[in-house]
Amino acid sequence: GTFIGTAYSVPPFRLKSRGPIFAGLAIACCRGFLLNFGVYYAVLEALKVPFKWSPGVAFMARFMTAFAGVIAVTKDLPDIAGDLATGVPTLATKFGVGRVAAGATFALLVNYGTAIAQGLFGPFKRLPMVGGHALLAGFLLRNYRRYRQVGAEDPDAVK
Repeated sequence: GTFIGTAYSVPPFRLKSRGPIFAGLAIACCRGFLLNFGVYYAVLEALKVPFKWSPGVAFMARFMTAFAGVIAVTKDLPDIAGDLATGVPTLATKFGVGRVAAGATFALLVNYGTAIAQGLFGPFKRLPMVGGHALLAGFLLRNYRRYRQVGAEDPDAVK
C-alpha cells in the first residue's frame, strides 16, 4: 500500500499523471482491496490469529474496490475545465462529464446488484444486504435522474 501510494504521487512513477487508468487502479487497489482485505488479515496476523477465509471480508474488499474505482474516476468531474486548460488527461476530458457520470452510475448499480445477489444467495443476513443495497441503489438512481435534469455536461451539476 505504501509503495502504491507513493507511486501515485512521486516521480519517477507519478501514476496520477500517466493517465486515468493507472491513477484509478492505484486508488481502487489501496482504498478498496488493501484497506479492507489487507488490513483485516494483517491485524489477525499481528494478533497471531490463524488465517480463516471470511466471506464478509471478501465481500467488503470486492464491493469497496469497485466503489473506490468509481470514486477514482468521478473525482475529476468537477474540475474538467481546469484539467482541459492544463492538459491533464482524465476520463472526463476524453469522454465528457455526461458519459463518465453515466458509466460510473452503471458501475455502481452493478456493484449494488451484486451485493443484492450475494444477500439473496450468500451467507449474509438478507435484510441489510438486500434491503440496504436496494435502498442505496434507489437513492443513486434518483440522484442520477436529478443530475440529468440539470444538464449532464454541466460541471456544476456534479459538485
